[in-house]
Amino acid sequence: MISKSSLKSTFIYTLVGSLPLATSIILLPFFGNQNLLSTSDYGMLAIYLTISELARVLFIFATDNFMGLNYVHYSSNQSQKEAFIGTSSLFMLIYGATLLLILSTFGQSIFDLAYPEKDISFFPYGFASLLTGMLNGNFKAYTTIQIYREKPLPYFWVNITQVFLILSLSTVGLYLNPLSLDAPIYARLVASAVSFIWAFSFFISHGKFKFKFSYLRKLLNYAAPLYIYYLLHWIINNMDRYLILGLISKESVAIYDFAVKVAMALELIQNGLAGAISPKVFKLWKKSNDAPSGNIEINKYFHVFALINISIIPLFYIALPIVIPWVVNNTELYASFSFFPILFATRATRIWYYYLTSPIFYFQRTKVMPIIFSIVAVLQIGLTYFLITLMGINGALWANFITRLFQSALIFLYVRTFFHFNINPKKILLFPGVNILCLALLFALNFNVFINIIILIAVTGITSYLTYRNEINFKFLKNILLKKD
Repeated sequence: MISKSSLKSTFIYTLVGSLPLATSIILLPFFGNQNLLSTSDYGMLAIYLTISELARVLFIFATDNFMGLNYVHYSSNQSQKEAFIGTSSLFMLIYGATLLLILSTFGQSIFDLAYPEKDISFFPYGFASLLTGMLNGNFKAYTTIQIYREKPLPYFWVNITQVFLILSLSTVGLYLNPLSLDAPIYARLVASAVSFIWAFSFFISHGKFKFKFSYLRKLLNYAAPLYIYYLLHWIINNMDRYLILGLISKESVAIYDFAVKVAMALELIQNGLAGAISPKVFKLWKKSNDAPSGNIEINKYFHVFALINISIIPLFYIALPIVIPWVVNNTELYASFSFFPILFATRATRIWYYYLTSPIFYFQRTKVMPIIFSIVAVLQIGLTYFLITLMGINGALWANFITRLFQSALIFLYVRTFFHFNINPKKILLFPGVNILCLALLFALNFNVFINIIILIAVTGITSYLTYRNEINFKFLKNILLKKD
């Protein structure tokens, strides 16, 4: 049986881990208030926030993963631990500062080259976003170490502090200085600076700031593949906004970003469910002597995952067009309502993504992932550019959907080389597949929201009953999700 302290720690890590995504959703009513932020400014804010995330990935060089994984290895030897932390944190600081200087020097030139017909300034918001990303990268390394130190309370309080600063400074700043990007940009900069000070205080007290090249070599060898993987992941998830900005307008970026962030509320639930299911699935593989194959018990968890994911989509679709006008008064953003079916379809493909990547992570077959993501990133960029020129924002949405299907297919082709699938095709393939196809068709046919909801409820209800009629009841779901190990 899992101890209460372990359950508490898991809950804290899962809850706090979802805060960055939750913060973006919580701020949408303020960013969607036309008295506080114009549509074009919201579009540029979306661009600057993705720059900040790119900077975090670029400047940290996956050092956070290296520090977290190796902390346990070196923690029993004080001198080794100090040298390891000191070398890693010093590398992050020097590497990040060097990249910040280079990108700041050429930032405006990059903007001018990418968008020659747009009046887009790198300073001050572009620079502030880069600096925010660098500071957050160091903070991410600190929080990763706290997880491996099994210190949930410091992890909790430092993250809560950062979120509180972002929310409070952003909202108060928008009311004090409306129709400006100052508040949302500088609120994150201030919050990241406070978090950076907190993190580096730990690094200073627990490490010796002197390069030990044996640790540096290990860091570079370990982190380089992950670094490429995270960069590709950023490209797949964010490049569409830059193409929309160049090919259409700032306002279109705002509408697209708003729709994507609203739909990401579904991802919060997906991540929570995946976090609850993965440890149980991993333990089942362990009990079966690490046999690289599926079985009935493992499949049950993913069947429930698929059922819950598909079943909640109609609820989201009913609620969002009702709730959004209550909290968002920028009517230009309501154009995003027509995007929900294809966005939900794209999110639903993550049912297959989680199922396919679970054996990859458990059996540590991650070396091929950068190759897969490279292929997907190339397709994403090319297809998004081509379809935007043909269909506008709809093209970006279709490209995103098609890319996710292609990604799942590539991962499947790789996983089958070392893993024996033992699945119920009706539950893991046909059930989600029919509902995903229904959502894609609703988007393509462009009915009104009312008709879409009626059709979706009917399809979801019928397919759920036909697929799970022998076991669908509350007790079944409760036993699967809350089953003691």
